Amino acid sequence: MDRKMIDGVMISAFRKVKGIVNACPLPNEDHPQIREKELEAEKRSLMGLGKVVNAGVREILNHDLVYVALTSKDFDWGCYSTLLLKKGQEIVGQETRDKAVLAELANKKNVWFLHKNFVVYKDKISFPGDIMNKICHFEIPCLPAEFCMLGGDQFQCQAINFASPSILCDLYLKERYFDRENVAELGTILIGVNHGLKNGDHF
Repeated sequence: MDRKMIDGVMISAFRKVKGIVNACPLPNEDHPQIREKELEAEKRSLMGLGKVVNAGVREILNHDLVYVALTSKDFDWGCYSTLLLKKGQEIVGQETRDKAVLAELANKKNVWFLHKNFVVYKDKISFPGDIMNKICHFEIPCLPAEFCMLGGDQFQCQAINFASPSILCDLYLKERYFDRENVAELGTILIGVNHGLKNGDHF
């Protein structure tokens, strides 16, 4: 299967996902511009509370194949945390939309709610000092793309993941790849695919 056929299989699968409006390949030559937009966004703060590192987009750009997709409000992000608070490599806070988990955390003394869906673990951090002194940082992670279902006779992948770009990168992607579409109420995600082929193997 050649690259064009693989792109056809993947984009067809993405477009079948509820909440994905459109999708297209992200060429390798555009990766440096994406990295530049994310670095620019990292220089700014999140609500004045500290640096935001988009580790997820960086990881996606290291996948064998990368796609950009438009998402509507119907897109299901799953129960994974789309934003983490980290002190070094340790997670000291995280977003969660799982109502059962939120109800359980609400009864714990070591938990403080930054807002209704973001918890900070008080026993792991000096809050807000560690954030204001830049000891901690927020991180946007790479997430498993469990929404993508491929048939058994189609192209097989080792892994399919996705990540949410920054606002700056989101605007760039919409303008560059979806400029003729009504994107005012839509978002974007980057989807990475690892095909597992060795150098020299045919797609």
